[in-house]
Order: sequence, then C-alpha cells, then structure tokens
Amino acid sequence: MRDMITSELQGRALVAGYGSGPALVSKTAINFAAAFGRPQNAIPGRRAVINDRHHELFKQNIKGAVLLFPACIGSTFTGMVLLQIMYKKEAPLAMVVQHADPLLIAGSVLAKVWFNCGIPVVEYSREDLYALVRTGDIISVNGVNGKITIQTVR
Repeated sequence: MRDMITSELQGRALVAGYGSGPALVSKTAINFAAAFGRPQNAIPGRRAVINDRHHELFKQNIKGAVLLFPACIGSTFTGMVLLQIMYKKEAPLAMVVQHADPLLIAGSVLAKVWFNCGIPVVEYSREDLYALVRTGDIISVNGVNGKITIQTVR
C-alpha cells in the first residue's frame, strides 16, 4: 500500500499568485534564452519545450508543471523569454527557485502587469528541496506568503 505524504516548506514569496500541479525538477540551472529561443519554440505547442540539448530537462515540456530549479543563467533576455511563454499561455504553473535573480522575476512581473498572465515565483534556498521533491509530486505554490506544499506518494 502506498502512503500520501504531505510536507510544507516556507520560502520567500517573490511574485504573488497561486499555482498547483506536478513538479518538474531540475538540479541544473536553466538558461531560458538557450532553452526557449530556438526556431522550433516558435511552433505552437512546442513553445514550452526545453530545447537546450545540454540541459537535463532537454525535450521536456514545462507547460502545466511547477518548475523547480536552482537558478537561471545566461542572457539578459531571460525576462523577455519568460514573458513570451507566459503571454502565449505556455508557461509553467509556478516556479520554485533556489537563487532567484531580478531578470527571472522581471518576466513574471511584467507578464502580470502588462497581460495579467504572470505566474507565482517563490525562492527556497535550502538544499533539502531536492530530497523532498521529485518530478511528478504534486506541488502547491503560494506566491503571497511563500508556502510550498508537497504531496508525495511513496
């Protein structure tokens, strides 16, 4: 028999909102410009597919997932890439990041302000994140108070 385990973590709320869905976990920083700036990302239905062949989530679709990752790296274009996938309704449901930076936050804030389609972002800097969350676990992210709820079946 499998048990449902619920855990709660307290992070730092960065962008308000609420998102809940299956986790998509990466232990590798994401270069959003490299992952989503390829010609194939212009095709409807493929905009949210990670096309950075050097990344562990290569060919994974982030739409409809709660994206957990350590940080973003790369271009100053990060915010605009995120803004575009949010505007096109191809974005993750929420993001939990260990080390957020202003460029990452800018994409969600601008999408919220300009198009009313930003997603919640919570920063959780402790390493136990990866021990507690696996891809497929159900994660609820509260971007108002920073609460992260994890439902795991083990």
